[in-house]
Amino acid sequence: MTDLGIKTIGRHKSNTKIRTLLVDDHPVTRLGIRSLLETTEDLEVVGEAGDAEEAVRLAVRLQPDLVVLDLRLGEKGDGMEVCRKIKASPNPPRILIHSAFSRAEDLARATVAGADGYFHKGEEYLEFPGVVRRVCSGERVWFVDTAEEPQLVTRAACKGPALTPKEREVFTLMLKRYSNAEVGRTLYMSLPTVKTHVKHILGKIGLKSRKELFLPPPVVSPVSSRAMVGR
Repeated sequence: MTDLGIKTIGRHKSNTKIRTLLVDDHPVTRLGIRSLLETTEDLEVVGEAGDAEEAVRLAVRLQPDLVVLDLRLGEKGDGMEVCRKIKASPNPPRILIHSAFSRAEDLARATVAGADGYFHKGEEYLEFPGVVRRVCSGERVWFVDTAEEPQLVTRAACKGPALTPKEREVFTLMLKRYSNAEVGRTLYMSLPTVKTHVKHILGKIGLKSRKELFLPPPVVSPVSSRAMVGR
């Protein structure tokens, strides 16, 4: 597993408890996370949601510092759509994706949706409270399986600032291997505008060209697969 982090501007005040909203379609999972977080003095759970609609509603009403969000909510909604909607609200909270999946596609979707962190369910849960604190302090922290992770996800998670809504639209099509001309036709943009967006996107995620988006993952040392970037 790899731990990747970089500082961004946070909304949480260090002298107050971190207010957390849990979103997962499995009540047992929510109970487990609540029990873990509430054993600490500086973390509290202010609400729980089991579906997409309730998650967005509670995020707006409760104004938590952080939302712990399952990537897949079964028939009750898509976690990435929830992430996008919450991030589009005024003064949005940090969002930590909590998932059993760490495929390149899933990690890329989380990046595009604006997630601030990613915690794979196969990771050691004693790490979880610390990850919550770090994300709320302004770090983008990703605990993921490097064996399944392309370089674009590693870099996109670590390189700031975050993509703008329009850049996310362009980036989504780039991940589908659309050419600049195809992006322009799809989003009704001129070719020079598309090229400008692509240049900005690549700069933000630390790549020099489109080709680097799909490079194979780097070899992970058998001695230690944990690394820290951006601290």
